[in-house]
Amino acid sequence: MKKQRPPSLIDGWLGPEARLLERHESRVAAPPERAYEAIQQVRLAEMPIVRALFTMRRIPYSKEMTLREFFSTPPFLILEEAPEQEAVIGTAHGLWRLRKYASTPDEFRAFTKQGTMRAIANFRVDATESGSLMSTETWVETFGPMASWLFRAYWLIVGPFSALIRREFLRAARKMAEG
Repeated sequence: MKKQRPPSLIDGWLGPEARLLERHESRVAAPPERAYEAIQQVRLAEMPIVRALFTMRRIPYSKEMTLREFFSTPPFLILEEAPEQEAVIGTAHGLWRLRKYASTPDEFRAFTKQGTMRAIANFRVDATESGSLMSTETWVETFGPMASWLFRAYWLIVGPFSALIRREFLRAARKMAEG
């Protein structure tokens, strides 16, 4: 899928077969540095819908975790960051062995065996005339036909909830930045 935005750090993490799953954005009446700080500091406590979805999926979390803390906890890792503009996060694992995952950016890049997948996402802030534009993209790269098929089946079920979670993150961060 063609990217309709300026170059971004996430581009350096996308392999040739990466597919864009979703993109969400929110205009914020706050300067970029405040919007980026809000993205980093928003807590799961401020997002009851997200907590409910995490509980249903049995995703471990603490109510007081910030977005940054959550995405710094395995199986997620922060791959790269441009202070006050963008954080790139990822998770890479086998579709049959969820307990074996990449734990460093170098391991993430090397996770390309048949039957594995890499999910790459970002949270980004760009300056606008009236404040900021917060955005998030989620991409996936699967390796092998079975991994591709399994991921597509998984995404049919999980995709709508993933979109809801990202919109909630942006809503809560916008509220914090504008508050």
